[in-house]
Amino acid sequence: MKPARAAVWNARAALVYSLGAWSTLGALIYYSRQDKGSTGTGSGNENDPETKQGTYKEVRTKEYPFGLTVTTEITYKEVQPPLTQLFRRVVSFFVPNDGPPSEK
Repeated sequence: MKPARAAVWNARAALVYSLGAWSTLGALIYYSRQDKGSTGTGSGNENDPETKQGTYKEVRTKEYPFGLTVTTEITYKEVQPPLTQLFRRVVSFFVPNDGPPSEK
């Protein structure tokens, strides 16, 4: 490969890599700031599943002989990475949601 052609190829590869890195970094900053700004009440669409993310509590009770009862409470919050949120938001534009809302 000639040195001039190698330099052009190197510049193109650097441009592609830098474009991808800056796009990823920009999306990460944008969605992290969007999440911080949407913590107030009344902001966002109520039909958006991303706004309904909250803490879920699961309670399990098991009874043993002699009146011993064990209750287990599991509390968790579904946290999705920004890329998954972006993917679901893009897919929601193309897939109609005509069914009734699901209960969680």
